[in-house]
Amino acid sequence: MSPARHRVRRSDVKRLFGALWAVGGMLVVLVFAATSSIPIYPFAFLPRGKRERYTIWGARYFAWGCLHPVLFIRDQIIGRENLPQEGGYLVVSNHRSWLDVALLILHTRSQGVSKKEVAWIPFFGLNGWLSGAIFFDRRSKDGRGRVVSDTLELLAGGANVHVFPEGTRTRDGRLSSKAHLRLVQAAAQADRVVVPCCTWGTERGVPASGIYAMPFQSMGLQIGEPMRRAPEEAAEAFAERVWAQVTTMARARGADAPFSAEP
Repeated sequence: MSPARHRVRRSDVKRLFGALWAVGGMLVVLVFAATSSIPIYPFAFLPRGKRERYTIWGARYFAWGCLHPVLFIRDQIIGRENLPQEGGYLVVSNHRSWLDVALLILHTRSQGVSKKEVAWIPFFGLNGWLSGAIFFDRRSKDGRGRVVSDTLELLAGGANVHVFPEGTRTRDGRLSSKAHLRLVQAAAQADRVVVPCCTWGTERGVPASGIYAMPFQSMGLQIGEPMRRAPEEAAEAFAERVWAQVTTMARARGADAPFSAEP
């Protein structure tokens, strides 16, 4: 058998294994979503912005389940000591895989901004909404406006929110040339702390496209030092400074390089 033919067959086996693991993993993930939601249902009566200090623990348990019992990842967390002791901060990160969301929920105690379709996934949506996720219609101008007001409400109540200024996962591994920094600007104007972060290697566990999951992969999260707008600094300039810090950390970790051609 020629080396090239051997490589093709090995790649096909790897794809099949990844697809089967993804399907099986989704069943286990649903179990974690259900069991992590039940303990936080009683807090539904508390107003948004207040309940998240209790319900985020259910979301963190769910994120832990996705990362460890399902994918058995090996994660490296750098800068955990940089997280503010008090809640109400905005986390800003690059975006390489759906696993970025789980890493940020688990290790930065933050929920994120997501497209509205996710809200209708059984257990996922309700768990997310109760623990501080913000669902919106990307095509609606009013919906995008409510993201800002909802984020500021959550931050004022002591909840933490994360955002991916690239808007969606990178499809080729490179950082997007355009970053949407409206939320960062709003946080700066509200005098909120912003925490720059970067993820790397998450695409090895769950890539940007296809039904595929690969267990036992190494990945990481770096939590940068908290940032606050300086006196007289324009909110736009501050937001650019935050994103520059994210990109600097990402490039240092190899998170601005093309994805491998291997599955």
